[in-house]
Amino acid sequence: MSEHLKVKMNKEDSFFAQQAQEQIKGLREKAVQDSDRKYREEHQYHCFRCGTESLVEIQKGKVAIDICVNEKCGALHLDAGELDALLEDREFVKKARKGIFDIFK
Repeated sequence: MSEHLKVKMNKEDSFFAQQAQEQIKGLREKAVQDSDRKYREEHQYHCFRCGTESLVEIQKGKVAIDICVNEKCGALHLDAGELDALLEDREFVKKARKGIFDIFK
């Protein structure tokens, strides 16, 4: 086999190996995304704290808050940025502060 033919075959092998690696990487990323989507769909209304399917969404101004209605839990779930949005609402902060301090009276 000539040297020129060997170099050409190595380039082709390298090209196809790289294509295969990119394809595998894409398939793995898709599998992770699919798994994440499926998990989110299956656990959409599950409380992160107690694990029960008991979350309800309430609107507080511009913010939608998820609250666990399980009597033994009552956890609040905030998505990214929702706490900041709530803290910008001065009336909410006053009410929340009063509610928290009333617990310790």
